[in-house]
Amino acid sequence: MRRTGLALGGVCSACALLSSSAVLAQDGGILLTFGIENRLEIVRNDDLAVPSSGTDVADVTVLSFGLISETAIDRLAFSASGALIAENTADSSGTALDFGRAAVTLDYHREVPAAVLDVTATFRNDNVDAFDDLEEDDETGTRTDLGVSARLETGRTSSIGLAMGVAHETTDYQDTGDPDLVDSTETRADFAVLLHATETTTGRVGLRYRHREEESVGDYRLDERTAFAGLDYAVSERLDLSAEIGYVTSEIEEFGILDKADGPELSLGLTYDMPVGIATALFRVTTDADEGQRETFEIGRELETPANVISARLGITHADPTGTDMIGSLSLRHPLPDGSIGVSLERSVAFDDDDDEEVVSSRASVNWAKSINDFSAISLDISYELSDSPTERIEQVTLGAGYSHRLTDAWTLDSGIGYRVRHDADGHSESPNLFVALSRDFQFRP
Repeated sequence: MRRTGLALGGVCSACALLSSSAVLAQDGGILLTFGIENRLEIVRNDDLAVPSSGTDVADVTVLSFGLISETAIDRLAFSASGALIAENTADSSGTALDFGRAAVTLDYHREVPAAVLDVTATFRNDNVDAFDDLEEDDETGTRTDLGVSARLETGRTSSIGLAMGVAHETTDYQDTGDPDLVDSTETRADFAVLLHATETTTGRVGLRYRHREEESVGDYRLDERTAFAGLDYAVSERLDLSAEIGYVTSEIEEFGILDKADGPELSLGLTYDMPVGIATALFRVTTDADEGQRETFEIGRELETPANVISARLGITHADPTGTDMIGSLSLRHPLPDGSIGVSLERSVAFDDDDDEEVVSSRASVNWAKSINDFSAISLDISYELSDSPTERIEQVTLGAGYSHRLTDAWTLDSGIGYRVRHDADGHSESPNLFVALSRDFQFRP
């Protein structure tokens, strides 16, 4: 069952739990966090089907665990959560008991003056429509994501250093009906020689590699290699320059047909320290085997004042197959005496390799939170999302309202209602939902 509006699942609960715990771990040592939550969830037409698929009822017990270990040179953070789900769905003959919504995250950071090491591993298993993807919001089935990555940089105090990284990600689908949801595997690696010419100038020369496979009808395979050289230069105390030029060659094989493409890659960025915040400018040229060459130019502004936190970005992007489009984003958060209000706008452009077409995505949201007293708070979320392509236009409006009450120092009662309205190629669909949750978390140092 999907968690919509303010009805967040165990993954978000565990993340929030560890975020608050991180402050307590600043003194070093080991901090353990345990959490338990029991939720009653009722959702009608959970998969936004046309016609409506009926009502689902679930009782979900979420267990979470977190560990933070911190010393002077390294930090280890581990979190795990999962749920025991007793669910009665519209398409089942009775109540089913299952374990799901599993999520595991491991982060390790080690830093000494001459070197830094980062290792990350993530695992998540949940319903397909629980992931933040508008095109999957009306899909059934389960999705499993697994990712591991590592990065090492050495020679930071020498004139010559090395940087290398590797990452591997897999996505698996089970019991889905959409032929476009296919299992995929992607591996990335990079290696660079760093030249610390002066305290204000650092150069780099290196290689990148990317390999992707999809278990589609045509057995899609991509191999991409990039050679690059870059420069980071502090022009003045307030102006920083970052530039990189490269050349990419790629091969795509599908249905036994091999296509090759090559072209330049360029990135030129400026960051300027303003009296309040920073201003940025970025020009990029990328080459993709499916889309070809794309040029993008953006300017941005970030500032934080006692009254507002603002982040803005505006630009244009162009590719020969799709033409020119406007892109950008705006995020504004304004603190209130007893809460806060936030507004965000975003417009982006992507290329769909499967359908060989451009997809323009837009999103607008408003978030409002208010503390009633020392123990209670209410919140309201409204969002509008649009995915527009030549083959399908998807519009979705999501409303959510929540109430939270701290019963004791350890126990919290959360409740909320939500409503989703969607228009796509299948027609019009609606999905109301509500939840009530009782949760407790506690932490200690061994």
